[in-house]
Amino acid sequence: MNSRQRGFTLIELVVVVAVISILFGIALTKYLGLLVDVDRTSMEENLGAMRSAVALQMLDRIAKGDMAGVVAMAGTDPMSYMAQTPGNYLGALDHPDPAKIAGGDWYFDRSEKEIVYRVDHDRFFRTPLPGPARIVFRIRLVFKDVNRDGIFEPGVDSFEGLSIQSVKPYRWLRKPI
Repeated sequence: MNSRQRGFTLIELVVVVAVISILFGIALTKYLGLLVDVDRTSMEENLGAMRSAVALQMLDRIAKGDMAGVVAMAGTDPMSYMAQTPGNYLGALDHPDPAKIAGGDWYFDRSEKEIVYRVDHDRFFRTPLPGPARIVFRIRLVFKDVNRDGIFEPGVDSFEGLSIQSVKPYRWLRKPI
């Protein structure tokens, strides 16, 4: 038998399989990183749209001299100020169980007065919140508390605006845990 006509040796086959496995592992890690980037970017885009909608609604109320209406916006559903809500918004829910909400979805928790995003790729995400990976935001009144009582009092405290702030810190990771 001619040596040029022989098949692969077992060692050659193992080397080829090992190289293909390594390349597949690298490609899979890059793919998962891209999915996390899509998750993060989508969340940030929706958050930016909510912040814009809240700001426009706040400015409209200020222009009409409705400071009580501005103050009342704190703790409300920011999605309610949008002309069109995103397709992954489930609506306002009473005492929702985050474990029953699919990753990538938004909902407003009426009981806590918080807008919540359920993170889709939780292995690339960290938060001190117990349970499923999620980010919790709330519309808060921003003011200089002149008398330091923690309560906004028109005429006493200086109003600065409304802000959608995260309730707990969170962090997107580049590598899974």
